[in-house]
Amino acid sequence: MRFYYTFFFIFIFLCCSSQDIIDKESFKKCKKEFSKKICLSDEDGDGVLFYLDHCPKDTGPTENNGCPWQNIDGDEVIDKDDACPNVPGPQENNGCPWPDTDGDGIYDKDDACPNVPGVPEEEGCPKKNIYQSHRYSQEELDEVKKKFLDKTKNINYGKLADFIFSKIDLKGFKSRMITLEIASFSQMAGCGQDRTDYSPINLKVNLASELFWNENNFKKFVNKFPSKIVFPYSENEGVNKKVQSFKKIYSKKSNGMTFYNAKNNFKELNSKEIDPYRNFHIYIFFEENDEIFIKINEYSDLERNYFRLQAKGNTFIQLN
Repeated sequence: MRFYYTFFFIFIFLCCSSQDIIDKESFKKCKKEFSKKICLSDEDGDGVLFYLDHCPKDTGPTENNGCPWQNIDGDEVIDKDDACPNVPGPQENNGCPWPDTDGDGIYDKDDACPNVPGVPEEEGCPKKNIYQSHRYSQEELDEVKKKFLDKTKNINYGKLADFIFSKIDLKGFKSRMITLEIASFSQMAGCGQDRTDYSPINLKVNLASELFWNENNFKKFVNKFPSKIVFPYSENEGVNKKVQSFKKIYSKKSNGMTFYNAKNNFKELNSKEIDPYRNFHIYIFFEENDEIFIKINEYSDLERNYFRLQAKGNTFIQLN
């Protein structure tokens, strides 16, 4: 009985051993260098025996002789399945990178305009130009002017000047010279000379400036600072001629420029004192809700250099 069991186990062992040796030539070569035990071992546990495993220390599938599949570009798509083995790419594109024809950083698959650079918020298409330039005709600007003058016809610019001038403190002026800027734009049409962009706004700002700086208000300004010499200028030649026509204020010409002083004191007048980068300017804008926005640009530091007013007859109510 004992002999029977011994014979049975030997038979089973031989059968198993013979099943393991599926390539006798490889097994024979292995045994020349290693023991039978090593040749039939599986150190990396990948199911490929040592004598058949070309990478015995690295786990790999049987179809690749126990070696891991190569992945040169490191994109998680093994080279045998990778259509672009040398360039990283996602699995859903067979290991190739998604194309971006226009180079805007948005893949063609997500790009509504794949051949034109664009932005993400427009799905890869160019950003929409919110502001559409319009070339204003003279008739359109004349209509803007007509409506503006009609809307502001009851404004008392004298009272408005009294309010604004009461807010001015020019202690910060070290020079005797005050450079007063009137009506900023050379063309009442708008930005530059092309009648486009914000032409109606520029037109209304310049109209307000011209109406504000009448002879009486200009005289008030000059008289407020009797120790100063005032040099008014404008890029609008028509405004310059208008100011030069004022007769009620002491003036003196020097080097083709006209200067003003409340006391006719022009001693040591030096036109070189004019600093084009340090000027006094009052910005007046009539808003659609009938409020008036005032901004004062001057040398000294005010606690507040802008005001919002509302006209009530001949008086002005400060809203801020």
